[in-house]
Amino acid sequence: MNIKIPYNKKYINFNILDEQIIGILNPREGKVIKGKSLQNIIENAIQNPIGMMPLDDLIKNKSKIVIIIDDNTRPTPTKNILKPLLNNIKRKGIPSNNIDIILALGVHKKLNKEEIIGIVGEEIYYNYRVENHDAFDEKKLIDLGKSTFGTPIKLNKKVYEADLRILTGIIKPHNIAGYTGGGKSILPGVSGVDTVLCNHSFKATSNMNSRLGIIKGNPMREDIEEVSKLIGPSFMVNVVLNYKEEVIRVVTGDVIKAHRKGVEVLNEVSKLNVLKLADICICGTPDPIDINFYQMLNSISAPYRIKRPIIRQGGTIIVAGSAREGISDGDFYNVLKTVPREEIREMIELEYDIYRERAALQIYLEGDNNYKIIVVSEKKNEKLFTDMKIKFSTNLQKTVDEVLKNYDSNENVIVLPYAPYVIPNLDGEP
Repeated sequence: MNIKIPYNKKYINFNILDEQIIGILNPREGKVIKGKSLQNIIENAIQNPIGMMPLDDLIKNKSKIVIIIDDNTRPTPTKNILKPLLNNIKRKGIPSNNIDIILALGVHKKLNKEEIIGIVGEEIYYNYRVENHDAFDEKKLIDLGKSTFGTPIKLNKKVYEADLRILTGIIKPHNIAGYTGGGKSILPGVSGVDTVLCNHSFKATSNMNSRLGIIKGNPMREDIEEVSKLIGPSFMVNVVLNYKEEVIRVVTGDVIKAHRKGVEVLNEVSKLNVLKLADICICGTPDPIDINFYQMLNSISAPYRIKRPIIRQGGTIIVAGSAREGISDGDFYNVLKTVPREEIREMIELEYDIYRERAALQIYLEGDNNYKIIVVSEKKNEKLFTDMKIKFSTNLQKTVDEVLKNYDSNENVIVLPYAPYVIPNLDGEP
């Protein structure tokens, strides 16, 4: 059997015997919305929101409006979302200087002019204020006390002071918050670093409900949604993408009610049943999620950050991704390079405030402690991964062949070509 998985905007292939495969978990495509009809559907959805009044009725004379958008680590069709949104706002007589467009970076790196134009297009970039959120500048944040989870609530001051917030983004599986989208535009999107770190705490990340596809009882998601309610009226415009990163649904309106509708739609294409445990999981990482190793954790964690892992303890996870921007823009590389694994685990558990990427480190170490992880990537990245003591390869076929030599039984491999877009269910659990 010849199998292809996405890699650096293209595909790479490997061969494997049919009898070695338990399953190839390709998500369903869903009904795709294409071309001009996408903007028409977004326009219609804006006028027919879920759980709240239409956008037109929320916009008052001289309203100050903030639109929150995703950065370049998400395949969000932001240009297609912004055009009907801004046209709608313009029809209400709101001048462009009353509108701020803010990139929901959380603690990700700031984007340069070219990167921002790549997201919003030149017309919007030069006619509206478009800026990076800065989680580290206290002067640009407002302190709103603490959530019931004990999270210090520091939010972007412009977002808080606006008359209306419009939250845009995509809904896909998330390995801690259950799903992306909804209130994640606020937390972590436009929150201060202390807020993000507390929301992504060791305790929250360790909770068995802080997993792919779980909302009920998920402390991170509950914290996000509590904080998102504190800032006055917000109107959500989220799209649901299939594994080809095509739009299959637009959901607008109430940040929680509309989000849940989007989750229902995503589950129809992303929840896939697995009948038995695997010894080996082979995970692909589509662009732009393969932008760096930090984002590739969405693929690595797919077999185990779920209700019940689909891989046996001690099994092997092979993940492929270009990691064209290296490891991350934070401390991930230096920590894994210089600090012994057990010491990192202890420091994360004690909530030492030293790593702004500590939740990502925790997720990786959860995998590293229970499974063998092999990264297939570009030759230029070899030193980075060997420095971090992560097994590395540039050849997927050779890697698969070598790993299979360690296992005698048939039906021991699960392939997740689009790992960040699936929610595997062992034994077909609902």
